[in-house]
Amino acid sequence: MHEPARLFGTPLSNYYNKVKIALIELERPFTEVLHLPGEQWPDKGSPSGKIPFLETADGFIYESQAIVEYLEDTTPDHSCYPSSATEKARCRELTQTIELYIELPARRLYPAAFWGRPFQQNLADEVLQEVSHGLRILGRRALFSPWIGGNNFTHADAASWTHLTTVSNALRALKQPDVLSEGIPNLRDYLKHALTRPSIERADNDLRQAWHNRNQKTTS
Repeated sequence: MHEPARLFGTPLSNYYNKVKIALIELERPFTEVLHLPGEQWPDKGSPSGKIPFLETADGFIYESQAIVEYLEDTTPDHSCYPSSATEKARCRELTQTIELYIELPARRLYPAAFWGRPFQQNLADEVLQEVSHGLRILGRRALFSPWIGGNNFTHADAASWTHLTTVSNALRALKQPDVLSEGIPNLRDYLKHALTRPSIERADNDLRQAWHNRNQKTTS
């Protein structure tokens, strides 16, 4: 029986939700601790000041993918990876493709989309080109039948749902072309199907509630 871990961060973070989904899927007990980015080591927070981070009986773990791998390594009776080494590598490959070639360039739009910073159309045009390139790479490897790697839900689906939903919401908020659906025609059906997974449904509900709470604070 694992001791409950403590997940620090906010449901507004897509990387936080990636870890949260892994915790739920691997049936690891945990509590959530609201912690905004920017609080620096060593007083509190992660060495980089980023979220999420996880407090465990073994100490603190930082960086979302390192946390996912730690959870896998310490949960012998459950896994969200395929059993074969090759398929496991492909799962990690899909996660990295999404994070490096789609989410990372799109992140430059988040300040304007979500936090009220000035919008620059020239920046958006540049980002859209990079994201479209990333989608072409993803389209060569992803299956979406029904999950991103095939028949079974994996950690790549957790990353895919949280990142692609965030990018989609950012583009919609800034009234930009829906390059995600253009690049991957069955993406909408995939994201809708992902919500049938209880872990993703919970993450989605908590994300919506977090945005509702934030909007109430800014308007009160």
